[in-house]
Amino acid sequence: TSKEEVQAKFCFLKRMTYGIRNVIAVVQHQSSPKQDFQFFCYKSWPVYCQTLYDYLIGCHVSHLLDFSIALICWLFLFPITFPEANELRWSWIWKVLLFNFATEFLCYGFWHWLTYESEYSKSLKSRKFNPENQYASKKNSSLLSANLQREMLFTTLGFLQSSIYQILIMWAWASGRVPFYTDFWQYPAWSIFHLLFVTYWREFHFYWVHRMMHPWWNIKYGIKEGDLGAVLYRKVHSLHHKSYNPGPFSGLAMHPIEHFIYYTVTLLCLIFPLHPIHFLYAKFHADVAPIGGHDGHDSPAGGAGFHWLHHARFECNYGTPLVDFDRLFGTYVEHTEFLEAKEKKQQPTSSSKTTKNK
Repeated sequence: TSKEEVQAKFCFLKRMTYGIRNVIAVVQHQSSPKQDFQFFCYKSWPVYCQTLYDYLIGCHVSHLLDFSIALICWLFLFPITFPEANELRWSWIWKVLLFNFATEFLCYGFWHWLTYESEYSKSLKSRKFNPENQYASKKNSSLLSANLQREMLFTTLGFLQSSIYQILIMWAWASGRVPFYTDFWQYPAWSIFHLLFVTYWREFHFYWVHRMMHPWWNIKYGIKEGDLGAVLYRKVHSLHHKSYNPGPFSGLAMHPIEHFIYYTVTLLCLIFPLHPIHFLYAKFHADVAPIGGHDGHDSPAGGAGFHWLHHARFECNYGTPLVDFDRLFGTYVEHTEFLEAKEKKQQPTSSSKTTKNK
């Protein structure tokens, strides 16, 4: 593989989230499995153009679903909840909870159905990184598998926590405890800058809170040896890694303590006066982006081989290709090379074939 091909492959991995492009591509894949669906001729661009697009435009465009949900929340939910949010009352809290659980049901439920249950999922089997069906129920095909039940339960608990974050921030704003502003164009440069900054901040934050919950030196170490990461992994993060063969609901299938740490990405509004859309975008980015990153399929689905390999191999690819600390710290592994090596290892050698023939 040439250097240019590796770089192109790496650039393409940045667009690994779930959006309209993926939905159209999955539907098209059933009738034309060999055709690579593209809105524009990305792969024909020079590598430096692909890189510029990925880092400056693509990384934002790929999260239009997350942003759209945040915008809908601001335009339609805030007007009917925020006027009475100065007090913690059930009369508006239930609406916030309903909006968030509806988001989970629609976004997670739809992508799971499309990639694992629908007619379109059949053509995606060849694109699955791990061919094993992790959701096959051994006892009764009409029941949800234990894996899926666990992932759905903890994903719902994750949305509950993110809803609590939203409720408390709304209350802090409405009661005057935390400063904010409602006119986005009152500070146009700051507002636009921070809206774009959310994407990079999310990936930066994810790497460090995620890396913190993996062993720093040895999985067997504890606090006495100074390895908080090993303790957090054994007690907390190991729950997430039960999904070694992940699917859409795996992304937020975390221990409640991990949810609490994960959603601290939304708290920049406690440091800087921000518009509510900044908080909502960070929150729904954290809520929804894990779907494509964990769906277990290559393009045209999520295409997140980078993070799939982290679940398969454990001690590599802790972050994302966008904010690439893994290359910096030597923990990056190319998932295509891993799969090729695994395939070669499973193939019988020529000598073993001869022995069998004898």
